[in-house]
Amino acid sequence: MSDEKIRTGISISKDLLKECDAYLSKSDYENRSELIESSLKLFLATRNISSRSEILVPELAACITKASDDGITKLSKGLFRYAVEVEMLIALTADKFQVNEKELERIRKDAVNNVRRTKGKINLDELILRTKKEFPDM
Repeated sequence: MSDEKIRTGISISKDLLKECDAYLSKSDYENRSELIESSLKLFLATRNISSRSEILVPELAACITKASDDGITKLSKGLFRYAVEVEMLIALTADKFQVNEKELERIRKDAVNNVRRTKGKINLDELILRTKKEFPDM
């Protein structure tokens, strides 16, 4: 676009002009011309995007899908590593302690309630202290 300015006259409603002037007094625009020119650029850009949406929307959707897939892949890898560590802890625990089905059911209910209560922010120190209080002979 050319920087050359052309002087032209426009007709505008009184109410809209008052609204423009009120906005102008709070904005960084120097004058009405700058505000109107900026507004027209935005309006025309929006119209241009609307008329080309059949091209932009699929491209945007593809970008969103790729970003989502990348995030899911990272989450899946993290969850897999976490599951390996949990499996190791379970194997170690099962090897060291004899727990009957009733105790296991109670422990699972407590674990579910604790995870809900803490919104998944499990503190190992707190868990160890609580377990020592519940099972002092361990």
